[in-house]
Amino acid sequence: MLLDLWPIYPLYERDRFTGELIEGGTYDRGDFRPEASGRHAVWENKLNEDLRKDTNLNVRSFADFYFLDDFTFTVNATIDRRYNNRERARNAIIGDAAPGGDAYRYGYVYTGITFNQLLNYQTDIRDHSINALVGHESFQYERDYTYMRREQQVVEGNTELINYVNLMSGTSNKREYRKEGYFTRVSYDYASTYYLSGSLRYDGSSRFRSGVRWDTFWSLGAAWRLDQEDFMRDIDWVNSLKLRGSYGEVGNDSHTSHASLSFYAYQALYELGYNNASEAGILLGTAGNPDLLWEANAQTDIALEFELFDSRFRGTVEWYHRETSDLLFDVPLPVSSGISEYPDNIGTMFNRGIELTFDMDVIRKQNFQWNLVLQGSTLRNEFKELPQDEIINGTKKLMVGRSIYDYWLRQWYGVDPSDGSALYIASEEAIEAGGSDIRTVDGTTVTTNQNNAEYAYVGTAIPDLFGSVTNRFSFKGFTLSALLTYQIGGKTYDSNYSGLMHPGSTDGRALHSDILDRWQQPGDETNVPRLDRDQAAAFNAASSRWLVSSSYLALRNVNLSYSFDPTFVNQFGIRNASVYVNAENLTAITGRKGLEPIQQFNGTTNPRYTPSRVLTLGVNFTF
Repeated sequence: MLLDLWPIYPLYERDRFTGELIEGGTYDRGDFRPEASGRHAVWENKLNEDLRKDTNLNVRSFADFYFLDDFTFTVNATIDRRYNNRERARNAIIGDAAPGGDAYRYGYVYTGITFNQLLNYQTDIRDHSINALVGHESFQYERDYTYMRREQQVVEGNTELINYVNLMSGTSNKREYRKEGYFTRVSYDYASTYYLSGSLRYDGSSRFRSGVRWDTFWSLGAAWRLDQEDFMRDIDWVNSLKLRGSYGEVGNDSHTSHASLSFYAYQALYELGYNNASEAGILLGTAGNPDLLWEANAQTDIALEFELFDSRFRGTVEWYHRETSDLLFDVPLPVSSGISEYPDNIGTMFNRGIELTFDMDVIRKQNFQWNLVLQGSTLRNEFKELPQDEIINGTKKLMVGRSIYDYWLRQWYGVDPSDGSALYIASEEAIEAGGSDIRTVDGTTVTTNQNNAEYAYVGTAIPDLFGSVTNRFSFKGFTLSALLTYQIGGKTYDSNYSGLMHPGSTDGRALHSDILDRWQQPGDETNVPRLDRDQAAAFNAASSRWLVSSSYLALRNVNLSYSFDPTFVNQFGIRNASVYVNAENLTAITGRKGLEPIQQFNGTTNPRYTPSRVLTLGVNFTF
């Protein structure tokens, strides 16, 4: 609402000439304020009403039937129902609804029903163990929505809808989604040494038309306990050693980081409510795609699991390769189409990397223990196939051989020290055309017109390494644990920072303190151009200037607890007792103060609060 408002404006009315507070402590309406006149965050929050109510009903039930010794038939039924209601009334004195005031009500009812039936067979024959499963699963989801808004309040203090004169909006809708699947799984192991498993699924989704609604997915896996072999039995320092591998396919019919499929993705839908007086009116709302298919994710995993040195050193080293074919994507459309995008299966992409986990008992004494867990992961992402040469998607350009997380932006050069102009690397077309915006600085041809800048790949949102470090110390009854998370490499496009780095205005918008480093006189060496409103577009155009390192180190959690000696608390009728203090989100070291690099994996930012610091004190008793 008032995110960019300067903090210089008064909370209460003051004399315009003397600056003295006006008697009575009346809030300042901002009538003489160039920015957000007639708005006041504190006053509005006091006068407005906003009440949300959520009610959740969750039912879980199951029944097991045992027969013929080795068979079990299980029926599971789950019902989840959520009621979400919001009542909001905005005052008639200050803010968006002034001078009449308004009120609205909306309600959601979400209903999800899951029903599955499982037939399981389990038997052991000497060193052979066999488990087989056949099942069916169905999921039904419904969302009912009702909304009404009225304005022009009649009697002050009454926020019921009947107390408002004009009906501004009233609508309702119902959304339905169905998913069903048949599946089987078989696993076998011999002498707890050799393991084999396989699965097969046949899934259907209402998001796709009937002819392509169903698809088949399968998996195979194997594992080998090397420590059970004779040639390993004399190696005392190896307690456990397992080599495993798997290949499997799963289907996706839902939301991804690059698509947000509607419940009726295959259908073109019209939107009602665009009436002209008494004449009915509808508009094309979404472009469906009847050829839309399941997105298939095929993943290969190879891993080594181990326990060494009396199980003091445990860990997993895993390599994975996940290939996504028929990638679901919201493909942008030209503005002239009247629709911003449509869903499609656009190609093939893979993710590949290594995941490491090392769990170590550094010190293992009777009264003192120190456990250290190190986790690290890498990721490589690349397109193998696309239906066209390139797809521009916000700050990214999708191309075969490139990543979905690679930035495609204007190339920022810097600031001309002679006149403080914002400079970009000039495109070849702009250089050939010439013009007053083209100049040469230190041997590089640049432009002061952002529209003539050269676009290029300028980094990626993918880090080189990310993971966590956990330390746990135990001394007698005390336990101290600390969780650190980290990321090394990658870049974030900081649009929040960009919005605060503008060339100034007469409307009182807030500025970042870095604006103090602006160019002011010939010879100034800086990365902040001169404050010139006539050059506003070039000053903060989307470019590589707003990329910042995503590397960070964060102290996410610290927990200190003390468990009382059971022999002491038992005399009070208590089995166990402990006290603890827990702290979350204590501090973080980032590329820019206030930056939250991991809020979205694609490297973009939203104007939201960083995670709050939370301190919790607690006592646990077991009677």
